[in-house]
Amino acid sequence: MPYAGGGSDRGSADAARESLRASQAALLAALVAGGGVPDGFDRERVRIQAHSLVAKRRGLVARRRPDLVMSLGPDFAGKFAAYAAGRPKPAGGSQADARSFAEWLGAQEGPSQGDGHGASTP
Repeated sequence: MPYAGGGSDRGSADAARESLRASQAALLAALVAGGGVPDGFDRERVRIQAHSLVAKRRGLVARRRPDLVMSLGPDFAGKFAAYAAGRPKPAGGSQADARSFAEWLGAQEGPSQGDGHGASTP
């Protein structure tokens, strides 16, 4: 029997699409913005994937700004993880991410002390 286009079938399809859309948005937030893992997803797998995505971002930023890697040394990975936590990659790609990370680092250091050339002045 052909589908007659009844209202209740359309309503349930619309509700299913909206539910899927909400689940996808929640999963995306969990992967890239520190959101909670939605019901029905393996928390450990989502955590591992989110960590992998941050590592990929970190590598791209490191290629764009090797000066930051050199200046932070072994602290680079930890600082980048702190920056990326709850912060999705900005529009503009890895160049914008590198710029945003550098700005975040500057804000973490607080007001500049000294003459701005690494030596403090009395």
